[in-house]
Formats: sequence, C-alpha cells, structure tokens
Amino acid sequence: MCMVFCLALLLTTGCKKDDITNAVQPVALIIQVHYDKEQQLLNLPLNEVTVKISNTINGQVYTASTDEKGGAAFSSVVPGNYQLSASKVIKAQDYKDITGIPTQEDVSLNATANITIAASGTQDLTLAAGRIGNLVFKQIYYAGSNGSKGASFRDQFVEIYNNSNDTIYADSLYIGNSHANQKTVNDGAKSFDWSQSIGMNAGGKDPNKDFVYLENLFMIPGSGKDHPIAPGESIVIAATALNHQRPYTNNSGKQISITDPTLTVDLSHADFEVYLVDYLRDQSGDPSKFTPFASDLDNPDVPNLVIYAAADKDWVLDATGRDDFIMFKTATPITSFPSYPDPTVTEVTVSTEKFKQIPISTIIDAVEITNPISTKRIPKRLPSSLDGEATFVLAGQYSSQSLIRKIAKTVGDRIIFQDTNNSANDFDTKQKADPSKSASSFTKD
Repeated sequence: MCMVFCLALLLTTGCKKDDITNAVQPVALIIQVHYDKEQQLLNLPLNEVTVKISNTINGQVYTASTDEKGGAAFSSVVPGNYQLSASKVIKAQDYKDITGIPTQEDVSLNATANITIAASGTQDLTLAAGRIGNLVFKQIYYAGSNGSKGASFRDQFVEIYNNSNDTIYADSLYIGNSHANQKTVNDGAKSFDWSQSIGMNAGGKDPNKDFVYLENLFMIPGSGKDHPIAPGESIVIAATALNHQRPYTNNSGKQISITDPTLTVDLSHADFEVYLVDYLRDQSGDPSKFTPFASDLDNPDVPNLVIYAAADKDWVLDATGRDDFIMFKTATPITSFPSYPDPTVTEVTVSTEKFKQIPISTIIDAVEITNPISTKRIPKRLPSSLDGEATFVLAGQYSSQSLIRKIAKTVGDRIIFQDTNNSANDFDTKQKADPSKSASSFTKD
C-alpha cells in the first residue's frame, strides 16, 4: 500500500548550522511498480522496469531496475522533493507471445509522479501503455538563436518524419501545444486539474489522463493526398518561413539585420509555415485597427497552416522549455470537440479563453519540453501515456541548439528513429539546428 511521505519537524535548541546539516540522514526507498488495470489482465512481466528518481532542487538522479515482483530498491536517498519516472519497452514479438495480441510496434509503458521523501518507505507507481505512431517529431528547434547576433525566436521550427515503411499523407494533420500551469514546481505549483474546469464533461473518462487541452491548434491543408511523406522523409513547419540568415524588413517597416548568420537557419524552403496575421485580424473584432506582430511575415511561396486557435500574436515556441508539441489526426470535425476554460477560472464571461479538448486516443506523437535547470521546471504537462519524461537542449534558450530524435536502426537506406514515448530517452541535443533534411540533419553534431 502506498505510503505518504511527510517531512519531520526537527526540534533543536541553540544548534549550529553544521549540526542541522549533519542531522539530515539518507533514507531507504522502494518504488513498487504496477501496470494499469488493462495491462494487469495481460500478465506482463514486472522485472527490468527502469526507475529513476530526480531531485527537483539539485538535480541529483538515482536509477534502479525492478525485480520480478516490480520492486526497485534505493538504499540511500537524501530527503527532499523528487520526480519519479518509470519506463519499460516490450518488443513487439514478446508482447504478442505474452498476450496473444499482435502489434507491429514495440509497446512502451511509462509512469511519473512528484513526491516529497522524508523517511524510509514504499511508493507505488502505475505504468500506462503508450501510443506509437507512424509519424514522429524528428527535430524540434524551440531554443532559438542569440537575440542580438542571431534571430532570437523568429527562426524556430519543427520537423515531422515518416518513421514507417508506407507513404503517409500529411493532409489534415493537426499540430498543437497544450495549455498548462507555467509556475514552477519549486514554488509549489502542480499540474492543472482539468476536472475542476467549469462545465467539464469528460463523458465518463478521466479529464486529466484521457485528454489534452490545446491553446495553439493548427492543421496542414489538403484534400487527402496533396502532401505525401514517403518512408524516411520529413516535412518542416516554420514559425516564419524566411531565410533568417539575411536581413529583412518587418511589419513595422523596420530593417532588421543579422550580425552572425552562422547562428541561425534558412527556413525559406520550409514545407509549411504558421502565419497568424489573417486569422488574428478576423478575430480582432475591428480589422481596421488590428496591428500585426512585427516579425510574423508571410512567405507567399510556402503554404500556410490552417489556424483554429492561437495563444499569442505569433507562434513563438517557449525558448525556456515550458512547452510541448502534439500531432494528431481525427475523422471527427475539430469544431465538434468541446472547449473548456483554464481550471483556475472561477467565472466564465464572453471574453474567457477556452482550450480545445483533444482525446489522447487520436494523438500520433507528443513531446514534452522542460527547463535544463531543475529549480525552474514547471509541473508535468502531458499524461505519462503520451510522454513519460520531458527533455531539453543542454545549453538552454537562444543557444541555436535543437532536439534531435535518436536513431534506433537503419533498414537499407531508411533511418528508423527511436520512439519509446519517453522524450528524455528518445532525444539528443543537436549542436546547431538544421532544417535541410540532408544527412547532417540526422546527427547531433
């Protein structure tokens, strides 16, 4: 049975600082891993589950593997606040042999939790099966480049890759970012509880585990077979599809120079771009008084995504790492999905912003980003079944670095990327973002 960890009050009189420090003794911890209800019926093995506990203050990490009963023992853990994560990948053939259920992909299971450890004990952790899609985020360039010498946030992009052996059409593929609590865990913040959102109706499902709530929502246009992605090929979606290595004139008529072109990228040949001006002008209520965001320019040679919701005046990826990226497809009209206000809202008015509720069953791939500095991290954004653990570029914001997915294997000339639904395991830091799709775009260097 799960124990609740409570901090003990240390009563001292006239003691020195060194005495207090020395009084904090390591404790023993057992993480007991279980499967969710559906997976428990399949007799899946509990051994060799990788369990990691990470101190949210100093970043110290402890790692262990479970025994046959699902227990992972940590003999000496310094008391404090920790994030727990557990992950296991079962090979497709092994999964079929154990369960009798055929699958073409390896099955990934993940779990996360935040706890305070003060005394020896046991903590339960439940693994949830993840979903693996044929399209994956190959590269995510959210950090941007130097603000004075590069292009700041203007050169951001995501690259989506066909990880299957069949042609996939990008038509009607949705891209989005979720709405989440942006305050830090270190300040006591917790993940939003969407069950508290006014008017919430999850249809008997869990509002927090079975859905995400999007503040940005875009769609690739097309009639069904206009935008094929061949096996091993990708598409690049730019925030602004310009050559950011060259000077440009913004929407205010100001000439913007670039002093070090090597820090940024050329996105003039992107496959799509996110251009918000027309959408925001229509939404403004008075188009004649609408002022476009200075750097949100339209490249007429690059198709624009269809805009359904936008959180800001431009699609600016959070360079500090408070973000996520979600792609999904659905046969249900997007307008049929309900929208709900932020769970902290206590009264809904005509101006209250609402966020589209998307079932995780429709989601093909999702990646959660976090800050490299543990004390600046916000609560987990995505359900563990979508992404077990968040990731980040090592040098942080405005570093020109991007996230690049790890290569699992190569079949002939086709690269197959790793996809365990755990971004901390699946991505490396690429030293310089590269939207070229060439051989160099697959490597860390």
